[in-house]
Amino acid sequence: MATRWGLALSVASIMLAFAGNSVITRYLIVGGLASPVLLTIVRFVSGFGMLLLLRVTFPRSFSGPFRGRPDLIGGFFLGLYAFSISFGYEFISAAAGTLVFYAFVILTMALFGVVHDRETPTPRSIVGQILALAGVAVIAFGGIREVSLPGVALMAVTGSSWGLYSAHGRSGGDPRAYTFNTFLVLAAFCLLLIPVAEIVAPGALSIQISGNGLGLALFMGMISTSLSYVLWHLTLRRIKASQGGIVQLVVPVLASLMGIGLLGEHLTVTLVLGGASVLAGIYLNRVNRGPR
Repeated sequence: MATRWGLALSVASIMLAFAGNSVITRYLIVGGLASPVLLTIVRFVSGFGMLLLLRVTFPRSFSGPFRGRPDLIGGFFLGLYAFSISFGYEFISAAAGTLVFYAFVILTMALFGVVHDRETPTPRSIVGQILALAGVAVIAFGGIREVSLPGVALMAVTGSSWGLYSAHGRSGGDPRAYTFNTFLVLAAFCLLLIPVAEIVAPGALSIQISGNGLGLALFMGMISTSLSYVLWHLTLRRIKASQGGIVQLVVPVLASLMGIGLLGEHLTVTLVLGGASVLAGIYLNRVNRGPR
């Protein structure tokens, strides 16, 4: 019983962290507390710092070697996700952005399965993909106040790049080593980007030195990003694949509720209809197989 409750608490904490990342990003960007570029740099450099601390403390947990090109490719997808989500939340609410993000994660991984793994899509998964796209269309063109087409496009890139990052990681051996190595690639790129940004666009590097600015960015990087990623990989080993798909449905719902409750975003009929369609599409695509 204690193990079951511990697993439930672990899953709930991870889902809350995933949803919280969207809300924190939106809050920092729209509130002018951090620029998209510097927020991304702080988030993933500090996240790598936490992973490095874990590796030093528990060397056996991150024992996989750097694999060269595979980890560089994974780092590229992670970086594309990281910068797209930061810029995307300039133009879209946390609620709508999270829904678009998850829709494109599912669509991208489904397409990857067909093209790369030669999987045959089932009628159920095809219906799910159509529903997810229909939901995104409703969100994009439904006249929601905090939603614009650039935001939808950037969140589509965010979801697609995360889907490719996840799919590419399946061949990465130990997922913790894959996470560490790809964070290493992105953190190195971020550090190299700082002097370039200072010369080309100095205004792109700004963050408020306060608990609401830098403090939240560091919290997101070190706790709700790096630690939650590692914890999620470990948790996936203890639950069925179908259960993993179901619990991730909670993230868009949580992010929507948090965005409405904490950021004052508007709940509209269009958002509800689009969100319901996206969630139905995610459900049909993610919960169509037993454990593997």
